[in-house]
Amino acid sequence: MDALIVGGVAAAVAAVVGFLVGRGIGRTSGGSTDGAPARSSPSGETAGDDTSFRLGLSRIGAYLRENVDGPLAAAFKDRSLSLRRAAEDAVGAIEDLHFFLEDPAGQIGEDDLVRIVKEAVQAYESELDISVLFSAKGSVQVRVNSEALSDALYLVLHNAAVFGLGKDVVATVTSNGEWGRVLIQDGGPGFSAEALSRAYDPFYTTTDGGLGLGLSHARRAVELQGGRIHLRNGPDGGAEVQISVPLA
Repeated sequence: MDALIVGGVAAAVAAVVGFLVGRGIGRTSGGSTDGAPARSSPSGETAGDDTSFRLGLSRIGAYLRENVDGPLAAAFKDRSLSLRRAAEDAVGAIEDLHFFLEDPAGQIGEDDLVRIVKEAVQAYESELDISVLFSAKGSVQVRVNSEALSDALYLVLHNAAVFGLGKDVVATVTSNGEWGRVLIQDGGPGFSAEALSRAYDPFYTTTDGGLGLGLSHARRAVELQGGRIHLRNGPDGGAEVQISVPLA
């Protein structure tokens, strides 16, 4: 188990270096409003490639200390704690990190967008005890990788719940002849101009302990399926994230 954890940490560090180099971290988004946002003022840590590279490594280091090193050290020190449980949790945290750093992959096929969204909403509600108002009519046949799209939906729902100030989250499925669309709305303050301009910046987060990779991963998952994400503020307030994927 120790060897597995050490190997996992080494692999995680190698993965984040590859992620940062491969995506040219440090180049700004140029004011785009498509992608995955953080909400509120920036930390000021995007001056250039070197700064952003160090920011990414810093985020990963903090994540590993909190989710791997800390629990294991506590279990070694306090024998009333389960060392096996701490080790299993540490391995799980490393696997979660790899999930965020790797590009989503999988076979594209025909599926019902209404079913995918409904199941993602139900899974999210059961896990976090948060209500989502779901709306759809009939079925919407799309060409997607169902698992990758479900992961993306879960991450967007999570962001809506975190920044929605405890108010209801709404998920609506529609189509327009070319695209199947999912609109997720929250009751929070919406996106600041700064957040929209930095929507694609990996590792940008304003939450304590956050990696800033969840919505970046969601965007990659959708775009690799030929889809797209668009962000905006609702006419009556709150943030809106629209995911569009090709109809079958």
